[in-house]
Amino acid sequence: MKKIIILSIIIILILFFIFNKKIGNNKPIVQTYPWQVKILADGKSSVFGVVLGETSMREVDAILKSSPKMALFELNNHLSLEAYYKNVSLGGLIGSFIFTLNVSDEELNKIKKESSKEKRAENNGRRYDLDKPASDKSKIFTAKNLIYIPTVQLDEETIIQRFGKPTHKIKLKTKESGWHYLYPEKGLDLIYKEEGKEVLQYVLPKNFNLLLGPLQPH
Repeated sequence: MKKIIILSIIIILILFFIFNKKIGNNKPIVQTYPWQVKILADGKSSVFGVVLGETSMREVDAILKSSPKMALFELNNHLSLEAYYKNVSLGGLIGSFIFTLNVSDEELNKIKKESSKEKRAENNGRRYDLDKPASDKSKIFTAKNLIYIPTVQLDEETIIQRFGKPTHKIKLKTKESGWHYLYPEKGLDLIYKEEGKEVLQYVLPKNFNLLLGPLQPH
């Protein structure tokens, strides 16, 4: 029996090294997990294989193997274009992705003018759903920021184990019990909730104050 066990271990080790060797000869594996944030030489960040400020939405479609619902949002005279991918499976994890796109004010106003499907949104805002031709046309724009909402609830131990110890930890201002786990070097605000789904917000590290500012006491 011992000989069989030893032989099995040897076979597993041989297969492991062969597999690793093959990986080394191929292209780098794309990051598939929310804690795999890579900071590039130019200061941009990459998560899920998406480089914020660089990857086009057409490329995001290919990475996520999914197509989004796209909508223009207006709040306090500010326009933003978002792409929503619902329940995408990536690396064995399921979650929803909401990308804010890099779009000029001129293009945003043009999209608004051409949109006819107007709805009310949160906080007395307005939402304009894009039809398929308009959505396809908008795929040339790049991903600016990302909100990721996993279906599996994370616990604090897993957060520390996977993401590391946060630089700052700030209590939620809402009625919900939880914390903001802040990672400025990664451009990440991980919103942990004791009940309910976690929300992970990614921005370029140089823009981290966009996330930190609203959390500071006034």
